[in-house]
Amino acid sequence: MKAGLLVLIAVTAASTGCFASKTEFLKLQDEIAATRASELAADSAQREQLASVSRSLRALSDSIAALNRKVTAMRATSETEIAAIRQDVSQLQDLSGQSEQRLREIRATLEEKTRQPETAPRAETPDAGPATTGASPSGPGPAQLLQAGRDQLVKGGNSAARSAFSELVAQYPNSEYAPEAIFYSAQSFAAERNAVAADSTYVVLIARFPNSPRVPTALYKRAQHMQATRRTPQARQLYQEIIRRFPRSDEAALAEERLQSIR
Repeated sequence: MKAGLLVLIAVTAASTGCFASKTEFLKLQDEIAATRASELAADSAQREQLASVSRSLRALSDSIAALNRKVTAMRATSETEIAAIRQDVSQLQDLSGQSEQRLREIRATLEEKTRQPETAPRAETPDAGPATTGASPSGPGPAQLLQAGRDQLVKGGNSAARSAFSELVAQYPNSEYAPEAIFYSAQSFAAERNAVAADSTYVVLIARFPNSPRVPTALYKRAQHMQATRRTPQARQLYQEIIRRFPRSDEAALAEERLQSIR
């Protein structure tokens, strides 16, 4: 821009009749050349700066891409490990459930045997009649009733199953199988899609047997029902109760996920 100004001055001076000496003209040419060289140097420096910034941006972009790939790989690895852990837990739960089922069957069989009438042979005497038997059994025990109810559940006989469970709770209210009977009664209502009755039965279980291993599941089922019926505050409260009371349970982990979805 300065070179153009000098040329303009020279042209103006020539047009007005003010002729410069040869020395002055050469000096003017040198100044113009120096100005152009300075401009070229400045342009070159700017291009170099732009190239440097571009290289820095590319390097930063490559670093971000590499970091994203690492994060993605770590996330995939973590999700795979979590899935494997959950699968192991599920298998252990299945094995545990099978063991509990087998134990109930054994106990039911033992109860049935102990309640069978025992024949007590007696020596006949002239004034004695034939030998008599012991007292007849008073009825099935709690393990038998629970097993009978579960068998009906498997067959789809929900009403018959509840009858067995109700009999168990009525005759053996302090039995270790009583909370199981109430829990499976709720499950039978759920199988019939009677969510309200199932929820009410879970309430009974939680109130009567607060220390039962079935309580975390009952609370979680209730929270799901509340969430499904758009009672979000009640659902949130139940999820929080599970986490507070049973932090190491599977239901606590599920409750954490549910809370994230409704916040």
